[in-house]
Amino acid sequence: MHTQFVDLDPHLIILSHTEATDGLTYIITVDSKSAGCPKCGQVSHKRHSAYMRIIDDLPIQGKPVHLYLKTRKWLCANAFCEFKVFTERFEWLRPHRHRTARLDDALRTIAFSTNCIEAAQVTRILGMPVSHDTLLRLIHTTETPAAHSPFCRY
Repeated sequence: MHTQFVDLDPHLIILSHTEATDGLTYIITVDSKSAGCPKCGQVSHKRHSAYMRIIDDLPIQGKPVHLYLKTRKWLCANAFCEFKVFTERFEWLRPHRHRTARLDDALRTIAFSTNCIEAAQVTRILGMPVSHDTLLRLIHTTETPAAHSPFCRY
């Protein structure tokens, strides 16, 4: 297995990969026998279906990386749970996102270090092409700790 994916999840299995001029594409899966419901926490062993998610990851040698992740849906074993069907969750991938958490962190660092117009140009050069609007959304959704002023106000 490629070492950059061991950092994501040691259980990832690479089914195939292709290299093109516009980037690298990997088809991956996780061979899971069960998954925990995100609502009630009950572990389910009953598979419902499977589908593909397209996810962007950190570039390799300046080339964008696209992951086609075959993920599964599961039937919740708890009869009283609101979720009858749920998708398996991954620590390295936030729900409903199309980028890995580590790519989001890298983009957030770039976005906070300069203005978003220049940051968008930098990300294209580095192989992480996103728009300046995407970088602005990352900034606006980032929780920043409240800074207390050292000056006393009355």
